[in-house]
Amino acid sequence: MSGFHDENEMWADGVPKDAEEAVADLAEDDLDELDGPPVEFRRGRRSRFPFAMTPQWVLLMTELSHPAFRLYCLMLAHVSSERDDQLVWPHQKTLAKLMGYSRKASVPPLVKLLVKLELVEVEEQRYGHNNSRRRNVYTVHEEPPAHWKGWASLKEFYAAEKAERKAARAAEQKAAAKARTPRGSAGQGQDAPAPAPSPEHGKSGEAAPAGRGHGEPGGSAAPVGAKPPPKKKAPAKKAGKAGVRMTREQAAAVATVVAAWPAELAALLPKYRPDVIRDAVLEAMSFGRSAEQLVERVQRRWSLHGYADALLPGGKGIGSPVGVAVGLVRPSTDCPDPMCEDGTTSDTGAPCRVCGERKTDRKADRGPGRVPEQREDRAPALDRWTCENPACRAPGKGTPPGDGLCLACRQELKESAARLAADCAAAEADRARAEALSWELTLEDAYGEQDRREAAAAKLREQRAAAALRRREEAERDRLLREQVLRDHPELASFAQNT
Repeated sequence: MSGFHDENEMWADGVPKDAEEAVADLAEDDLDELDGPPVEFRRGRRSRFPFAMTPQWVLLMTELSHPAFRLYCLMLAHVSSERDDQLVWPHQKTLAKLMGYSRKASVPPLVKLLVKLELVEVEEQRYGHNNSRRRNVYTVHEEPPAHWKGWASLKEFYAAEKAERKAARAAEQKAAAKARTPRGSAGQGQDAPAPAPSPEHGKSGEAAPAGRGHGEPGGSAAPVGAKPPPKKKAPAKKAGKAGVRMTREQAAAVATVVAAWPAELAALLPKYRPDVIRDAVLEAMSFGRSAEQLVERVQRRWSLHGYADALLPGGKGIGSPVGVAVGLVRPSTDCPDPMCEDGTTSDTGAPCRVCGERKTDRKADRGPGRVPEQREDRAPALDRWTCENPACRAPGKGTPPGDGLCLACRQELKESAARLAADCAAAEADRARAEALSWELTLEDAYGEQDRREAAAAKLREQRAAAALRRREEAERDRLLREQVLRDHPELASFAQNT
């Protein structure tokens, strides 16, 4: 059994030389931002088993999944160091067992990914009686393909990170310097900016008075042909929330919430993430909500506030996708209870007591038996319909959908159809595997029967040959005996001739 080094054993001799050269030029804050490699490693248990050495360019492939990388290492461990090639031919059942899978069907998708990334080549070979059997021969590459453009080593990775950090730091310093520059300092040589000319002096053909740019009561007129004072530059925007870096936990939470947008809303949002969405998520988290709670809030409000029905055929649509996204995550301002989550207490799941009291007060303020007057400019009421699923019967408004199902039932129907299709595909795959196994067993039985028959025929031929040899030997003994008798008793020769 091969022993693979873990991360600590790989660094047992210290930071690799190529990584040391790249890290040597980085400042301490660069390493903090990058979470750079540990500065000290201590040797642990030394391996007394064989191990596989993986190229660094394969370690740095971000598109290579972890199971596929492990399969690549297993194939690389099968390569013989005594032959001058990179060929291996383990069975997929063996690879699945080494990977910890119960079925060998889990291996082909990983092999396809390795072939797609040109880490492995697969060739089918025939062998056995009449080439009736086949096996896969894997060619494992240790060199990247010619068109590969990724990182070749840790040295290149750290060099690229260093350049990116330097560029980002230079941009930040430039923006900060621009923000600190006083307005009007360029071209005037004074700290206070010059005010704009008054309307009566701003007309064409009239020169603005000089010397009043600093609030002085008088001043000499500008000479004819003199250049007008330079225009004021727009003040630089102050660094607000957009200039504040988020922590890793905040960035991960924002990414989790953004990934939970409904597919219909995500298609309407701009490709970039507006700052107002990020600020809304951070504001909601400041009220003690986690990213998972915000995801539940988004999914609940998407249906509860009617946004899902608005995108149905005949619906009113969504005018501001960014505004809808902000409304899905921002905290509610209707209830003063911080634990209230759209009328439900988040920690207990019970209805919010404060919201119930406010609702009762509002009903009491309207007065007993008072009916609000109908507004003349009110639009026609939307059609009401009910979900045709007997187990749901959820009400809806607007144009009824063609299938008569609400959004939740339609989504459940799609998921059920997908699960049924997956089950059918799995059953079909199991049936195909069973047929293949049955065919292999049939071939093995046929080959075994043929081998047994050939062995029986060979044994029969050997027995016949032995019998013929015995007959010849007996005939030869009889002839020699007759000759000996005739030599000893010549008088019997006439009798032997007569007989």
